[in-house]
Amino acid sequence: MPTEDAILFAEKATDLRFLVVEDDPDYAVFMEAQINACAPKNGGIDHVAGAEEAISLLTENVYDVCFLDYYLKDGNGLEVMQAVGSRNLATAFVFVTVDNKKETAFQALTLGAMDYLVKANFTPFDLSKSIAYSLYRKFREIRLQTEALKDSLTGLGNRNLFNEQLSQAIERAKRDNEKVGVLMIDLDRFKPVNDKYGHQMGDELLKQVAERIVTETRGSDVVARLGGDEFAAVLIRVASREYLDRIRKKLAAAIDGQPYKIDNRWLKIGASVGASLFPDDSSNIHDLVHMADVHMYEEKEKRRDAANENLRSYRDAVKL
Repeated sequence: MPTEDAILFAEKATDLRFLVVEDDPDYAVFMEAQINACAPKNGGIDHVAGAEEAISLLTENVYDVCFLDYYLKDGNGLEVMQAVGSRNLATAFVFVTVDNKKETAFQALTLGAMDYLVKANFTPFDLSKSIAYSLYRKFREIRLQTEALKDSLTGLGNRNLFNEQLSQAIERAKRDNEKVGVLMIDLDRFKPVNDKYGHQMGDELLKQVAERIVTETRGSDVVARLGGDEFAAVLIRVASREYLDRIRKKLAAAIDGQPYKIDNRWLKIGASVGASLFPDDSSNIHDLVHMADVHMYEEKEKRRDAANENLRSYRDAVKL
């Protein structure tokens, strides 16, 4: 982002929320005045003096920019960033400190700070530029992270996102005493379609399957393509095993329902869906996924046996 555009962005941006973490009350007042001058249409500026207070606010609220002093009354700014780093906050951190050592700046940037300002050396122009630059860098970082967690074909999450969201869902469920459902979905009869009509038609079929899965789940649930013709879902706030089983059957029926029209051809495939429930089945993520996978293969075996039995019955009928 060119410097002129950055300054204009900072001046015109509205509703940006700021957090100033500074143990010197006079300097905190000065920072607030400078922020108001640079971003007069902001959505609010909060101030805390300590690391513990900063961590609490950052985990409970959404801030666009956090100006973080190195020296605090109960720790330092690096400890704050270390404490909240695993939460993947959308906040752009800017270090503002009297410490002008390159080592400190490197540590801050390594932990995820978007910019670094030395108190005695920056002007209102520098602050305005830092706000815009930091937000722009954070936007690019989030976009790259999002793309890295997406399946490029279907637009669903990929295996990494599935694992991350399942972990977070279980942590929330532990805290709120709730249940989480895990679904593993594997398509039946997909390979013959792919082999006969080619990967382009197979890809289009996978896209349509993804749409049906999303339609049959809630917006709060997480749907992912793990690879090939294998999908998965994380269902949050599951009321009971009966509800989970109902969704499992509903998904299988939706995928196996109406034929798929692709390039004026009608294609028919099905799906085997296995499920597991946290914490009833296990409190371990690996075990939950493995259990759902085992149930999925059991379903696939049942469907295969049923299809073979129908074929035998048909052949016997023809002989008669």
